[in-house]
Amino acid sequence: MYVTKVQSEGHPIVRILSSCIFLYFRGMKRRILPALLIILASCNSNPAPKSAETEGAYPVSIQELLKKANAAPEDVQRRQELINSLDTAGLYRDALAQLDLLIAKDSLNHEYWFQKARFTEQLKDTTAAIRYYTYSTRLYPAPPAMLSLANLLAEKKDTAAITVCSNINTLFPGKEYAADIFFIRGIYHARKGYTSRAMAQFDSCIYRNYRYLEAYMEKGFLLSDQQQIRPAMTIFATVLKLDPLYTDAYYWMGKSFEQLGIRDTAVENYRKALSLDPELSEAISAINRLK
Repeated sequence: MYVTKVQSEGHPIVRILSSCIFLYFRGMKRRILPALLIILASCNSNPAPKSAETEGAYPVSIQELLKKANAAPEDVQRRQELINSLDTAGLYRDALAQLDLLIAKDSLNHEYWFQKARFTEQLKDTTAAIRYYTYSTRLYPAPPAMLSLANLLAEKKDTAAITVCSNINTLFPGKEYAADIFFIRGIYHARKGYTSRAMAQFDSCIYRNYRYLEAYMEKGFLLSDQQQIRPAMTIFATVLKLDPLYTDAYYWMGKSFEQLGIRDTAVENYRKALSLDPELSEAISAINRLK
């Protein structure tokens, strides 16, 4: 989810083959790469980075996995189960510490570096995440790592994002990643301020996957930035038709009504967003502001 647009320091954007990426764009949390979405999968708010030190003792289930992993240090599968559980619990620093034990024994495993990049991204260290994604793709050019890398580069307005997208097209021709590639190109052009180019890329993305909701939202953001409030509202309404539980669309509908001076309807939409995500601080602030 997005909610307030800010620059990514660690995607939505995002969902990528059996893992899940959340990126931060200009104030709102956002999922990214829906087509891949195997992805990194929960669509809820991204929790603040946690560790055993800050959260106290591990849950019993993780304690048991830790005991088993330490009792059999050569058992990679047990260690990976522990890492996955720490990931699910949002204990990314602890997951990284366990993952480093696997990397120390197999530093050429591209999947380990992909995981490390994901955890680092969750900890909002974008520079390190780009470094680890890059290393992972050099070991093996897997699409999830390449797309994740391209997305972060696009958010940083780095032209290397376009190069990575071209490489994906070359290595994996066909329709499977086309929507994601157009979306990332759109992000790059949007962040660079090339609105018409960005719109064209997002349209191409939607043409290939009409349920690519993040592309619709980005179009709405661009329209809002240009003070085209009602056209932006049409976009957000389309998102809600496709997914009536899309929190960010309700938030941005509320924001749009507020910009038009229609306070009651704005509050109504902010409350709908808040009912779907009770921790959505932007909606809470907006409601308090308009009371």
